[in-house]
This record gives sequence, C-alpha cells and structure tokens, in this order.
Amino acid sequence: MTKTTFIEKSCEVSTGPERAWSLLSSAAVWSLRRGLFAFDAVAPDSAPIRCLLQATPTGAGQGVLKLCAEQSGVAATWAVAADQEVTFSARPHRRGSVIAIAMKTGTDSGEAHYLKPSWDRMLGVWLARARDVLEGEQQWPAGMPAEVRQACAARPVLEATESVSASVLIAAPLAVVWEAVSAPSPPGDRDVVCGHVPGTPVQEVGEMQYTIFSTPEGQLTLATCFLHEVVPQRSAVTRAIAPPHQEMHHLLSAEMDATRLELTARWAAAAWPGEPQDARSSMAEWVRSASSHYKSAIEES
Repeated sequence: MTKTTFIEKSCEVSTGPERAWSLLSSAAVWSLRRGLFAFDAVAPDSAPIRCLLQATPTGAGQGVLKLCAEQSGVAATWAVAADQEVTFSARPHRRGSVIAIAMKTGTDSGEAHYLKPSWDRMLGVWLARARDVLEGEQQWPAGMPAEVRQACAARPVLEATESVSASVLIAAPLAVVWEAVSAPSPPGDRDVVCGHVPGTPVQEVGEMQYTIFSTPEGQLTLATCFLHEVVPQRSAVTRAIAPPHQEMHHLLSAEMDATRLELTARWAAAAWPGEPQDARSSMAEWVRSASSHYKSAIEES
C-alpha cells in the first residue's frame, strides 16, 4: 500500500523575507544539498523548468524539476518525481523571516517508516545550510560543486561495444559545419529545449550540453553529454553522463568545396536495456537522423 508522507523543517533567520526568497526561489538552493546542482532552462510555452544533476555512488544522475505551484515571493512547489514534491517558503517574522523546506512523497507504507528518519536528517541539513548562507556564515552557492563535476566527467570503460555510423556530404565550408556540430543540437520533433550547462567551458574538454525532450507519454526527460576529446575543426567525442553512457564520435574532413561529416555512436551492449537488435536499430536511426538534420539545417541556413 502506498502512503503519502509529509515532512517539513523550518527555522528563523535574521534577514528579511525578500532576501530569503531570493535564495529559496533560485536554482542555487539545490546546490546546498550535497551532491546536487541545478540550473534553469527556458522553454517556449512551458512552465518553468529546472534541470538537476546529481553525483551518485555509481556515477551521475539527471532529472527535470517542474514548477507545479507558486505563490510569488512566498512559496514554490517543484515536482521532483511523479510521487515526490519539494516546497520552499519564506514568511515575515518579527526578527527577520521564517524559512521552510517541505517534502511530500509517496512510497510503500513499510518503507516510509524506515526512510522517514533519513528524510528528516536530509531536510534538516539542507535547511541549516540555507540559514548559514542567509546569515553570512557560508558563501552563496556559485557554480557546479566539485563532486557533481567529477561524477559527470567520469568515463566508464565500455566493454563488448557495439557501434553504428552514418556519413553525409554537406555543401558548406568546414568551419561552418564545425560551428553547427559544436553548438547544442537544434530541437528535434520531441525536443523541448537545449543549451550549454552553465559554468562549463565551450568547445573545450569539460564542456557539457543538455537537451530536454518529451517522451511519448508527455514526460520531460533530461539528456546531458560531456565533451571528453576535441580537435578543433576536426573531431570531437561526447559521452552521455547517465547509463548506458553512449558515446558519439564526430569526424569532419574537407572535400573540395564541401565537408564530410561522419557520426559514429558507440555503446556497451550489456548496458542497454532491451534486446540488442532493438538497441542497434534505435541507435542507427538516431545517427542517421542526426546526420541528415545537420545537412539540411546547414545547407538551408
């Protein structure tokens, strides 16, 4: 049986509610919880979207937070998962303000009994760090925490790999093709928005790009890649930060007045869910679609 559990932690701070809310309403507040980093993405015709990256014991995780309720300057509720919400709030108090972080989650009634103490501790530490920032005892969070960056940069060894390739000749100079390939991918049929992850370099090792796309069921999903290798105007290798950690190799070469673009996707067969042939067909279609999209987008621009 599923049980809904509600937990809230609150405390007084000496700063006013306006300043308190400037922290609680920002993406930076998520970095006060260990192993997390969030940034905002602006998508047309969509409620505010917040992207979340997480350092986990096995690598990096990622997700989309969607604003589901807001009282301007007072409270905001973010959907973390289908059965979990987090609410931040700030209200005036005679000595400053009272800030609070609350979590509502649905889980098995038996598990809830054992998990509640850890949720209590997590919210308590999170709130204490927010209080310390507002009281000037801790710096305002800025940039991606080191442990999140390290988790995203990890490059698992791909064993028993499969690969598929596609090649197109694009009627454009190599420099033009390189700029298009290096930029965040233009939105596809199901893509909502794409961009650079804030605080990461551009066209250098360590760059991170993201795409938010909508599943056939209407759920928003985040896909983030990390740039591991780059030779300007020649080649680049990116890797998905989350399993199955597929890699995409981009190779460019000049041919007369055109540019040859070859894309190769590589992945560990054992890490891909479902039947191996289904994975191969899916990846082959993805690579063909990407190469065709680059060709049409560049030649028609």
